[in-house]
Amino acid sequence: MDAGITWKNLAGLAAVLGLASLWIGNAPANDEAIFPMPRSKTLVNECGSCHTAYAPGLLPARSWRKMLTELDRHFGEDAGLQEPLRLALLKDLEDMAADGAFADQRMRRIAGYIPANAAPQRISETGYFKFIHDEVPKSFWQRKAIGTPANCIACHPRANEGRYGEREVRIPQ
Repeated sequence: MDAGITWKNLAGLAAVLGLASLWIGNAPANDEAIFPMPRSKTLVNECGSCHTAYAPGLLPARSWRKMLTELDRHFGEDAGLQEPLRLALLKDLEDMAADGAFADQRMRRIAGYIPANAAPQRISETGYFKFIHDEVPKSFWQRKAIGTPANCIACHPRANEGRYGEREVRIPQ
């Protein structure tokens, strides 16, 4: 059996190395906060029409359930939805919640820091948010283009896609 190097072997090795480098190059870095978003565009279309379409993995399912049962007084607004639409949205939110069926390690960690008897409604009041934003000066939140910690899309332009990576942050002046 001849173990010599042939052009065929080299071409095969080059193809494998090329595919591996593409795969590794497209993998998110460890510091990239990428959360899965529902395939349905209901979240972006309904919630994102008024504010950032927050990634479901930023809160536990009990928070989303509470929020969607109180839509008639959603942070001072009536954001009511027709029942079939509300139920479909709730299913997406529960499935992809921090403690949902599709939760990854980061999301489970978020859920783990929220007491079991709590159902926070403001992502900006969770321990995860406070930890991630601990270096952000308070003066940044008062900038006109930001206004409030809830305005994720002001600094995270791809927040409606579930992307909150540090490398994508653009802080408005």
